[in-house]
Amino acid sequence: MVRTAGLVLIASAALTACGQDTRYTNDSEGYMSEDMAMMEAPQAAPAPMRTRMDSVSGAGSNAPQTAPEDVSAPLLAYTYQTSLELPGDVLAATQGAHVAACQTAGPATCQVIRAQVNNADGPRPSAYLQLRASPDWIVEFRAGLEGETEELGGQVLSDQTSVEDLTTRIVDTAARVAAQTTLRDRLQELLETRDGDLSDLLAVERELANVQANLDAQASVLAALRQRVNTSMLTLNYQAERQVVEPETFNPIGRAFKEMGEVFANSVASLILFLAGALPWLVIAVPVISGVVIGFRRLLRRKKAAS
Repeated sequence: MVRTAGLVLIASAALTACGQDTRYTNDSEGYMSEDMAMMEAPQAAPAPMRTRMDSVSGAGSNAPQTAPEDVSAPLLAYTYQTSLELPGDVLAATQGAHVAACQTAGPATCQVIRAQVNNADGPRPSAYLQLRASPDWIVEFRAGLEGETEELGGQVLSDQTSVEDLTTRIVDTAARVAAQTTLRDRLQELLETRDGDLSDLLAVERELANVQANLDAQASVLAALRQRVNTSMLTLNYQAERQVVEPETFNPIGRAFKEMGEVFANSVASLILFLAGALPWLVIAVPVISGVVIGFRRLLRRKKAAS
């Protein structure tokens, strides 16, 4: 039992150290933090014993395949960002045509990551489109983009290309996958050929499950890095061309003319209502006020006559 456990620990330590030795410390490119995240991938919980024994027997056929990396040329990931200014009435249709072109190429060639149109029927529409496609398709698409924009009466405002060298990351990740694969195979062979107590078998199975989980995580990272090299990302920003005088500038004046008639009608209606309410009081108040005025005048005449 001690011997079996010792073999497991020695194999794990040796192969894990081998995988970790391939780490790089190129801080200038800012990759160390991402490597640490990849190395700390969560470990899967052990499966029931019968399930694990069945999976061990077929583990070799389902293992990730890691082809040797071609480092004769840099492994580069390209990202493109283009901003277009178009007439507002054709902006949404142009973005839709670009989405259709990507979908027509098929998911193996081009994939729409995100597509969005804002304020399509308003005075200042805008749109956004993000694609991931094969480099050849991206090159062909971008080659005709400027001419298409000019034909629609617009222009290309900006065009930016970014390149990231993933050679070191891919090579190092592939080395870790290879080290984990070797460790997995040795543990599997140890489990199949060694006799021991049930506790020894469970210890080997747990270690094998942990190694397999790490192997799957590293293989996923490697596949994502390879996809970034095999495809390119294109981001398109669409904005409506600016007008010398925006339509909103004279909107208050237009609304004032439209509402002028309604305001006048409301004012006349208010006056009519006031007169309708005051008329009954005028019928009563006019005679009374007239009588008071006449009586006051007579009183003044009498005083003048008496004096």
